[in-house]
Amino acid sequence: MIKQHLKFILFLILNIFCIFRSKYRPNMKQLTFLTGCCLFLFFLNAFILNNNTISTFQKQNIIACGPLTTGNITGKFDGTQEIAINDNRKTAGELRNGVLFLKLETRIGNWYPETHEGDPLQVCAFAETGKTLQLPGPLIRVPEGAIINAEIHNSIPGPPLVLHGFYSRPGNEKDSVKIAFNETYKVQFKAGKAGTYMYWASDGSVRTPFNNLPFLNDSQLFGAFIVDAPNIIADPQERIFIIGLWNDTTKTGEYTNDREELAINGLTWPFTERLIYPKDVPVHWRVINASNQDHPMHLHGFFYTVNSRGNEEADTIYKEQDRYLSVTELLKPHQTIAFTWTPDREGNWLFHCHTLFHLMAGSFLRKMPEMTDQEMTDINTHAAKGMGGLIMGISILPSINEVKKAPDEKIAERELTMIIKEKKNYYDTLNGYGFVLREGNASTDTSGSIPGPSIILERDKPVAIKIINHLHEPTTIHWHGLEIESYYDGVSGWGNRGKELAPMIMPGDSFVVHMTPPRAGTFYYHTHMHNFQVFEGLYGAFIVTEPNEKYNSTTDKVFLFSQDITAVFTEGHLLLNGKSRTDTMTLHPGKNYRFRFINTTGYLTDLNVSILLNDVPVNWRAFAKDGAYLPTDLQIIKPAKDECITVGQTRDFEFDPEKKGDYVFAVKDFTDSIVLRKVLRVQ
Repeated sequence: MIKQHLKFILFLILNIFCIFRSKYRPNMKQLTFLTGCCLFLFFLNAFILNNNTISTFQKQNIIACGPLTTGNITGKFDGTQEIAINDNRKTAGELRNGVLFLKLETRIGNWYPETHEGDPLQVCAFAETGKTLQLPGPLIRVPEGAIINAEIHNSIPGPPLVLHGFYSRPGNEKDSVKIAFNETYKVQFKAGKAGTYMYWASDGSVRTPFNNLPFLNDSQLFGAFIVDAPNIIADPQERIFIIGLWNDTTKTGEYTNDREELAINGLTWPFTERLIYPKDVPVHWRVINASNQDHPMHLHGFFYTVNSRGNEEADTIYKEQDRYLSVTELLKPHQTIAFTWTPDREGNWLFHCHTLFHLMAGSFLRKMPEMTDQEMTDINTHAAKGMGGLIMGISILPSINEVKKAPDEKIAERELTMIIKEKKNYYDTLNGYGFVLREGNASTDTSGSIPGPSIILERDKPVAIKIINHLHEPTTIHWHGLEIESYYDGVSGWGNRGKELAPMIMPGDSFVVHMTPPRAGTFYYHTHMHNFQVFEGLYGAFIVTEPNEKYNSTTDKVFLFSQDITAVFTEGHLLLNGKSRTDTMTLHPGKNYRFRFINTTGYLTDLNVSILLNDVPVNWRAFAKDGAYLPTDLQIIKPAKDECITVGQTRDFEFDPEKKGDYVFAVKDFTDSIVLRKVLRVQ
């Protein structure tokens, strides 16, 4: 700071010296005026520098926050403007007589995805002309039939920007334009059909090798483009969430997530906006994946109704009878979704990406000392420090007009006990974690099994599951897809019962989960510690049958995908029901089989399954997803070819083999290579 002031003083002295060396000789009054101006500028400069230094390093001691309200705040790099966080609730431009007049520009700014708790990233961003930069970019929202009159000015030095998305929908992503530095692109077009879309840009200098999308400083040039259906008043409480990702792979030359920043509407957990809703009021969301990676988006505790699916170019709005229930939907890069859900239970919940590495705590922008033993076991710090990334916290409050009901009549609970045990050298020299399931005097393998035993329950029948932790570290279990109370949902330090937070299950301790499953279907259970416990074996199938229906393992088959602990260091092995080497499954012609697929892997978002006979796909019928039956119109017979089962998803198919022979159950990954085969011998 002192050096900066000395440089400024030297600059003033040199200027005065130059004046006296010139032919012009000022009189005493002029010299006094000049000296006074110099002193005024000196003190003004000192004040500005000191003021910026103080405001830059102020910290906010918060766990979660809403959008930042920033004006022309300067960052601490070089006077670059701070980028304001955009919550996508205010439409840009001016709509007059059916025409949206919009002026945008691109500039470089400082982005604080972890607020001023962390350092900024210097990135390219959009702004309305003459206004503060925003991330995501300014929201474009018009009714169907509107005309958009837009000007986009490129203020970013370097290669020309390639602009996408300023065309009528449905459109073609190849309809992009290049805007050179300091040039303006003007365009007018009809908005097109109603739907959820996006616009984006990049300088084309650094792209991912797998999908040719930006990931570095131009990766944050995106914004939502919403076209509302005609004659429909949009819900003013509807929210629009855009997923973004910044990754610096230039440090190593290879892909790494060590320097990766993930954000929803410009912020990362625990700084993402806290969402608060009253019970029993429908909630409408639109989610846009503007990043270069897949994101299976999972909602805890509730099903949502998928109203539309699309991408930056086109959107499919489903007819009422074709809208289906889901708890996890895969959003590939630049895909979009609109859905509705109605919270019918109070408490705290999460909406998050189910890729493990997009949920793990850690930051290269903040100084984060390793968690102490006390912090690791303290539920008051676990939610804030034990997870991170693409997570949004939701709090459901009592209904405004709710009438307190008398408690339901107490019904005797079925009692189960789950014991979590360590299995020495299970993965060669590495240990695994398994489950023992007990009911009365009956017990599964006492050494613990990986995956955990399938838990079979009946719909509307209450159960108490006691979890006993025999590990040397804490854990917690999430009941994926099940509509239960927040306190038992398995998110330690976040789920709640009034003021009481859901606990972690400490070594040697236990916790009893109470639930009454309200629907029959395919679900699963897994650890919700954001470390490597899921690779070590803490997962298993959870099946709910209709009342008095007996589960028949002869015709009801579970296909559970997982990864072993080596997936932490390499791509790891894909496991089917805990095995990398599959055995032959014997089936019989003319029998009806139910195949339940569950993807519990850490990050294999794009597993595609097929059943082939003589290399030709056979037929099957899809009838359930995530534990809910599909609409009748979607329960169709179709070829069993490349059906995607993403992370955090379950899918049910009906298979009726007609001919004898060796069928091949094949699983492909994102490279379209077969990574697992299993023989289905029909005899």
